Amino acid sequence: MIHKLLKYLHQKALDYAIINGYEALFEDKSNIGDVDILFKKQDFLKIETILKGFCELEGFKIVQIYHQEVYAKNVFIFNPNTTHLLNLDIYGKLHRKHTAFFTESEVFNNLSTYKGMNILATHQEFFHYLIKKIDKNEVTNTTFNHLKSLYLKEGLCKTAIQRHFKNLSFLVIEAFEANNKNNLSGHIEALKKDIKVNSGLTLGYQIKNRFRILKRVLKPTGIAISFLGPDGSGKSTIINGLLDKTLPFRKTAYFHLKPIISNHEGESLATIEPHKYAPYSKLKSYVKLLFFIYQYNLGWIKNIWPSKIKSTLVIFDRYYDDLIVDHKRYRYGGSKIIAKLIRNFIPKPALYFILTTEAYIIYERKQEVELSELQTQIENYKVLADGKQYRHIDVNKSPNDIINDVYTILMEKMHERY
Repeated sequence: MIHKLLKYLHQKALDYAIINGYEALFEDKSNIGDVDILFKKQDFLKIETILKGFCELEGFKIVQIYHQEVYAKNVFIFNPNTTHLLNLDIYGKLHRKHTAFFTESEVFNNLSTYKGMNILATHQEFFHYLIKKIDKNEVTNTTFNHLKSLYLKEGLCKTAIQRHFKNLSFLVIEAFEANNKNNLSGHIEALKKDIKVNSGLTLGYQIKNRFRILKRVLKPTGIAISFLGPDGSGKSTIINGLLDKTLPFRKTAYFHLKPIISNHEGESLATIEPHKYAPYSKLKSYVKLLFFIYQYNLGWIKNIWPSKIKSTLVIFDRYYDDLIVDHKRYRYGGSKIIAKLIRNFIPKPALYFILTTEAYIIYERKQEVELSELQTQIENYKVLADGKQYRHIDVNKSPNDIINDVYTILMEKMHERY
């Protein structure tokens, strides 16, 4: 996908520069990780429109835009045909810690190329990568050797070091000229403090940054999803498989049934014999529903909403809807109509994946309940499916096929935002 995007940018006469890691873009790998790409400020401000035009042309879909800084966005593009995900780290300034070490004209008037791809001038690539790795405490042997190869290519690397360090430029220069990695790795904290950075931010920048933060709060980039289905439908396998995929999120979070931190040991014991205990009385059952309203809403405010703001994929293994389908598991002895009514007061995930198939297939996998009861549960689960928020998945196929179905549906849901 990245090569198609770069071709599109050339056709549209849009200036860009791959910041680093461009060699890997020509390696034979399905997942190349993130691609750092720099645009001129004027093009960065309309980058979403540019990428939407590209996606419409190629049949791709934008599934995530994470605006991490005023002039930095993380954009994920999904290819429905291959299920591959392109992760773009897009910048409108070549900066670090709010400091632009090279001006826009310095960058775009001195671009180099690699196999027809625009890249930074060697000294600019060197210095940006150097301060990035110092800032992250990642001066490994591999990192140092790569930096040294860049340093030895271009004399302006030394000039950049002298220009942007206050007092310790000699340490950095000696590291590469004397092949002494310890000059970097052994003085990381001192070097961080020695890099010249902007002492303050303009009022305009601060205003834009506050609007960016407000937008993230009002329109979180995370999403909550739930997996429903009888015991033996493979929920745990599918959840683990989904987590192994490349996902357009910063983090993942797992909850069982409710949006609260719970005792997993107690839950696992309860599922050994889910229908062992008799239902509660109607009064106790209705009190339990009221307590559910309290738990779900408080847990959502405390745990789920902040996670979504932090661009987290929140996964629920079971949810309130399970009580309607399998009331015996939760010892609910009240009216099913009341239980459905209460659902209107429960915050809902954006997507529910209902995992079922023929009862006898699931029964062969796990015989927790009678076959007749399992059949009833499956029919009740299917009633929930509406093809929109509640999506039915037939689990009578390979785990990989199921995981890809879930992954594709999730990406389509993410795309609806854009």
